[in-house]
Amino acid sequence: MTAAKQPAGTVTLVFTDIEGSTRLLEELGTSAYKEALAAHRQVVREACSRHRGYEVDYEGDAFFYAFPSAEQAVRAVSEAMAGLASGPISIRVGIHTGEPDLDPPKYVGMDVHFAARVMSSAHGRQVVLSPRTAKLLPNEDFHLLDLGEHRLKDIAAAVPLYQLGEGSFPPLKTISNTNLPRPASSFIGREAELAQVLARIEGGARLLTLTGPGGSGKTRLALEAAASLVPSYKAGVFWVGLASLRDPALVSETISQTLGAKDGLQEHIGERELLLLLDNLEQVIEAAPELSGLLETCPNLTLLVTSRELLRIQGEVEYPVPPLASPEAVALFCARAQLEPSDEIAELCARLDNLPLAVELAAARVKALSPAQILARLSSRLDLLKGGRDADPRQQTLRATIEWSYYLLSPAEQQLFARLSVFAGGCTLEAAEEVADADLDTMQSLVEKSLLRFTPSDTGSRYWMLETIREYAGEVLDELETEKRFADHFSAVVTQVASDHGSLTSDAAAVDRLDVEGPNIREVLRGLVERREDRQALELAASLSPYWLARGHFHEGLSWMEAALALDCADEVLRGRALSAAADLSWIVGDLERARSYAAENLALAERIGEPRAIGQALHDLAEVVTEERDFELAEGVVRAGDSARTRSRLSRAGINGQSRQYRLCGRGLRAGS
Repeated sequence: MTAAKQPAGTVTLVFTDIEGSTRLLEELGTSAYKEALAAHRQVVREACSRHRGYEVDYEGDAFFYAFPSAEQAVRAVSEAMAGLASGPISIRVGIHTGEPDLDPPKYVGMDVHFAARVMSSAHGRQVVLSPRTAKLLPNEDFHLLDLGEHRLKDIAAAVPLYQLGEGSFPPLKTISNTNLPRPASSFIGREAELAQVLARIEGGARLLTLTGPGGSGKTRLALEAAASLVPSYKAGVFWVGLASLRDPALVSETISQTLGAKDGLQEHIGERELLLLLDNLEQVIEAAPELSGLLETCPNLTLLVTSRELLRIQGEVEYPVPPLASPEAVALFCARAQLEPSDEIAELCARLDNLPLAVELAAARVKALSPAQILARLSSRLDLLKGGRDADPRQQTLRATIEWSYYLLSPAEQQLFARLSVFAGGCTLEAAEEVADADLDTMQSLVEKSLLRFTPSDTGSRYWMLETIREYAGEVLDELETEKRFADHFSAVVTQVASDHGSLTSDAAAVDRLDVEGPNIREVLRGLVERREDRQALELAASLSPYWLARGHFHEGLSWMEAALALDCADEVLRGRALSAAADLSWIVGDLERARSYAAENLALAERIGEPRAIGQALHDLAEVVTEERDFELAEGVVRAGDSARTRSRLSRAGINGQSRQYRLCGRGLRAGS
């Protein structure tokens, strides 16, 4: 049989792999496994050869083939699967059609990586196809099963995948189509409320807002409901935490960051069947009109919101989260305290209005106090704080409980509790030690008292506070020094990450680390701007510019950059760096007028201080704007600046003559276009 020629252009790529090869070797023994492996190779090669398949690579127990057409690839794979059906070896197969770059005898490019990821998602005896391959097949000849949208490793957006044939298999081995956090504790009670929330969404509510005071259990109920709904949304169910935001303009960008949207949020969601859990929206409630627009343009999007107040937009359905029923509150207390129910516990829960967080805080004290003692000590504070008429009684109850818990702490615990409030996104033990003078024993003590939470992780365990508790801790913090250490710590983190990884724009580990600390970095920037610490604010913003560019956080980055620039830092070199970054970000978001203004200011500044590289960068920024705007008059100015003897001399000494030539070419092109 004549060997197939290597196809080029549009090619269908096939990856195969033996499932459980190590286990199979142990079961069959070396001799029998070699025979089975040889038979497997023969079956696959003969089937692929019959349909003009080109063998790109074979390694151990895996094949990589390329075919001129999708139909040929699928027919070859179908025959190979049939030939292997009665044998001990089962293979998993991924098929994708694309235009990989040809590098004989190999192929390179994202299409190759994508095809390999599709194969990795499959199980033994399962064939998984990309959407492009599926669309190229004649419907009457092949039965395809729609497996819904899935997220593949290292692939930014979720993609629909298809299965060849009717076989029944476990869920694909893809990245989970949800990022819902896993609560550390069990879900107790709320069966009726959960059923009611699910009924409203399944009944067609596309914007369901769970309302109630802090500590009423809104987030926990919403998470439980969202987890139940994961199978119902092909594109996934995603949690978007908004507690650290203060600027409503950042809500859409935060959603985009969560979803990995690069080309606009509405375009990314489109007609995807998607549920977003927007948690703690009350602090940025002004974003409601933008969310309304998102619902209008994305017909299969559902929003599940937790907030202390309604969004008050069309289509909103409210679900006021009630306190726990008395038996459920008692069950929660007993589960957390590991006690049997009693009349004292029932009375205590009733005095706490059956609020879940208040019940948990009280239960955390049973190692030192009996339920009766807790009730006696709490009652006086509850009576004192609940005497006012201005606040929600449930909110007064919760505040009284948090305050009571705080005053039972030792002085060292009180001090650490307050200091930890500066962390908007939680922290590692090392960060707590550096910023708040924490020690492990005191941290653990706060965890045991339910004033601090702990989430273990292979990638870095973190301590964090519920937002309601963090708000109170922030009120009792009266230490500017802690806020300064907090700012210094995360400024150093950004600098260190950039130093360790070289380029924030290309190093995934660096970007991932800054993602984790995003809420804390945002809090640092806010504090520096509010305290008008101009140099540190500008230094941090300028250092973060590559990260904002890498993650597509253009609007947020520009907002912080402008806030830092408005402080009028006297360091001209640093200001130049920030102006260049602001010009880049403005250009990317399409605000050419602002981009031109920043680039022009930067050029004037660079000329004044005589910094050759700064001049080159400023000219580069200005050239980008000129090219985009086709402003021929300004183009001449850029060219003259680049061609001036003084500038040429400086650029030459700085080693950036190539840029100067680029600007002259840019100018000639613009003149020709006129």
